[in-house]
Amino acid sequence: MLEKVYLKTFSLIACGAFVAAASPINATRSTCQQKSYRVYNNVGVTFMEAWRRCQWNGHRLATVSSEADSKLLEAAIGASSNKTGPWWIAGTDQGSEGNFIWISTNVPVGFDTGYENFYPDQPDNAGGAEDCMEIGRWGGVRWNDAPCGWKQRYICEQVMPNFQ
Repeated sequence: MLEKVYLKTFSLIACGAFVAAASPINATRSTCQQKSYRVYNNVGVTFMEAWRRCQWNGHRLATVSSEADSKLLEAAIGASSNKTGPWWIAGTDQGSEGNFIWISTNVPVGFDTGYENFYPDQPDNAGGAEDCMEIGRWGGVRWNDAPCGWKQRYICEQVMPNFQ
C-alpha cells in the first residue's frame, strides 16, 4: 500500500553581485537564485540515506547559509504535517572533526557569510560520535550535531537560477 505524502514548498529569492572574469576585461553581473525547502516527515532515515533520497528526488539535502534561509526553513516546517523535530540537514564534519561542510555543496559551513546557528554549547561531538547536523532537536531551527546513523526525518532543498 502506498502512503500519500503531502509536501508544501516555500521559496526564497536570494540575489547578490559578483565579478566574473571575462576576456579581456572583467564583467560584473548580478545573480539571483530561488531556493525552496521540502520537509519529509514520512519516514526516518540515516543521514546518508537522507542525502541520497534528496538526490533521487532531484533535490539536495538542505543547506542554511543565512538568517533568511532559517526563516524560510521555519516557515516550511510550520506548514508541514509534523512541526516537531529533529530533521537532517546537510552539515557534516565526517573526515575532519569540528570542521563542518555542507555535503550538498562541499562548501564549509559559514563560508563567505559567517552564518552559523548552533544551539548553545553545540556542536559537542558527544561520545565522540556526532558528525552529522540536525535541526529542531529542542525546537526551532537551531543546529545540533548527532550520530549519522540515527533514523530521522529530513529536509531537502531545490535551488534554481531566477533570472529577472
